Amino acid sequence: MDKLEKFITGNRDAFDDAEPMAGHFSRFEEKLKGEETPSYPFSRTFLLKIAAGILVLLTVSVYIFDFAAHRATRSFAAESLGATVPSEVQDAINYYDDAATSKFVKIRKMACCQQDTTKIIAMAKREMNRLDASAADLKKAYDENPGDERVQAAMIQNHQMKEKVMNEMVKQMKRK
Repeated sequence: MDKLEKFITGNRDAFDDAEPMAGHFSRFEEKLKGEETPSYPFSRTFLLKIAAGILVLLTVSVYIFDFAAHRATRSFAAESLGATVPSEVQDAINYYDDAATSKFVKIRKMACCQQDTTKIIAMAKREMNRLDASAADLKKAYDENPGDERVQAAMIQNHQMKEKVMNEMVKQMKRK
């Protein structure tokens, strides 16, 4: 036993001598009965329904924002290539860009579970930037020689290469 407990048990009669006044318990019970429990204007289930609705709205807005950002990126890419590029070439470039972007997203997801995450993501970004720079050079060459099929083929091949590089990085990460 500690000192406080010893003190209380040793002086028990000094602590137990004061009783509450007569009628204390009945007055206390009447006060408790007289008080109403606080009521809230909304029930718990109603608040949970509101929270679930807000969560659904947030999720939908994130998907809409992602979709809009993807469309804006695609239209910006189309504008940067210019209107002189044939639609078939533009469709092929968009296809390979979308595939490369999805592979890059996959790399970022896979990198979160590995040790060298920043190194892997930086390497992927570096490759994407390098291929984007060569795509810009090809665009300039196409603007100088509109309708040149060799430049069109090189543009498509450049975007194919971007998708292949990202695909190869995904394969290497899966092996590790």
